[in-house]
Amino acid sequence: MSGSQSELLRAEAIRNLENYRVGRRHVILMLVVIALLDFIGIMYLIEGPGLPKELWHRDPAAAPEPRPVEPAEPEPQLLPDPEAEPEPEPPAVRDPGAREAEFTHYVRWGDTFYTLARRYWDDEHLWPDLWSLNKERFPDPDFIAERDVVAIYPRLAPDGEFQDAELDRLFEAYLEAYRAYQHVGDELLLEGRRTSRAWQRKLGRMKRDKSRWLLYSALRFDESYLDRYKAKIDSQDLAIVHDYIARFGIPCKR
Repeated sequence: MSGSQSELLRAEAIRNLENYRVGRRHVILMLVVIALLDFIGIMYLIEGPGLPKELWHRDPAAAPEPRPVEPAEPEPQLLPDPEAEPEPEPPAVRDPGAREAEFTHYVRWGDTFYTLARRYWDDEHLWPDLWSLNKERFPDPDFIAERDVVAIYPRLAPDGEFQDAELDRLFEAYLEAYRAYQHVGDELLLEGRRTSRAWQRKLGRMKRDKSRWLLYSALRFDESYLDRYKAKIDSQDLAIVHDYIARFGIPCKR
């Protein structure tokens, strides 16, 4: 081999070695860049994309403890003031004197004011009020015949609770029926004595007894009935009714 060829080969070997060194530096540089990029990506994934960069390397031990949140106090519940509740409206005042007849009843055999009050008013003890509303045609509460006409009115205390005016009206009706029995009884007694008819005297005494039993019956609505109306009741009748009370007690209330 000539000297010139030997020089050429040596120069070629030197160039190849230099190229190798340059290529290795490029590879190392690329690996360093790739490693740096990988490190940055890993840190980004660990810390979170929304975390500020200045907190990426914050010391966890230096982080302040979370401030405890105090529970919110419940709002006080206001209880309704019983005194502030609206009072129930009182029932409408009923005027027993303003009642008008609703219909008429044609009397059949066996009808009495007692049975009619039970039939139409569901309380037979209200019969003096029904009779009083028809007393112009029936001066004797017991004398009621077939084909007579009785006007039927709205009953007192339709809800079962008597208002003061209704109770006064009922007591006045009892007093009117008492006087009617008393008057009819006295007339029969006088006529029986005049004619010497025993049956008239007996019937007269029965009417007087009915008047006293009627006063006794009124006590079922108010035990003070006799005291309230004693000025309008015969003293002898009062004594007899008090004797009924001593013997039988106060009638059962409705």
